[in-house]
Amino acid sequence: MKKLKICLTALLILCTAGILSAQEYKITTQNNKDGRLVLKDFSDELPIEGYNGTDIIITSTSENLTPPAKAKGLKPIFPAGTDNTGIGLDVQKTDNLITITCLLPFTQGGDYKIKVPENLSIEITSGCERNNDISIQNMKNEIDIKSCHNIDLKNVTGPLVLSTISGDINITYSNINTAKSSSINSISGEIDITLPVKTATDLELRTVSGAIYSDFDFTETQKNLKKIGGNDMNYTLNGGGFKLSIASVSGTIYLRKGN
Repeated sequence: MKKLKICLTALLILCTAGILSAQEYKITTQNNKDGRLVLKDFSDELPIEGYNGTDIIITSTSENLTPPAKAKGLKPIFPAGTDNTGIGLDVQKTDNLITITCLLPFTQGGDYKIKVPENLSIEITSGCERNNDISIQNMKNEIDIKSCHNIDLKNVTGPLVLSTISGDINITYSNINTAKSSSINSISGEIDITLPVKTATDLELRTVSGAIYSDFDFTETQKNLKKIGGNDMNYTLNGGGFKLSIASVSGTIYLRKGN
């Protein structure tokens, strides 16, 4: 019993220390569809969650953000900008555009989590040297991502402009914003998309050496498929509508019916 109490006490101390070490930075927005958030040069996993609020809330629990004792009274110098947040980020705000650049070296992640007003559009770019897996959920506007790694989107509406080199792309739509066409591309990763079953779209599927799987009815279209040399399928779903282009060079494409 005594050992159990000691273990519980130690666990409580560790949990409390983790909570106390979390650092937070807030940016006020208008949460309207004209607002745009641009994220640059983040490393490691980057989870982003939309919510019905007006602040962009960034938290970090990274110990890398604490300067060494010998740096007391000195400012860190970064090549990409100035840390004006205290958590290794440079934030620039001009009208409805907010740009956040991660200043930390790609070998030194900041363990960031970001809550974003759900109506903002999001643009994310990062170099291939940064192992940057991106996950986004609960957003109701355009998402534009250029990456070399995994992209995971849940409960989004688009429009979507996504490209990755070696990562997988997983998307679950809540419903579809048809204001613009959407384009989803991967070089060697798999693409797995769940569309609302009543989506009205002009669908284009392209692959060079990967396979295509779907529970939508492609009976007429599949007659024109080739056995070698890649395939390009065009299909009108529920009468047609906005254009949705899905392409992978060597990865498999999965297209599923959602609610």
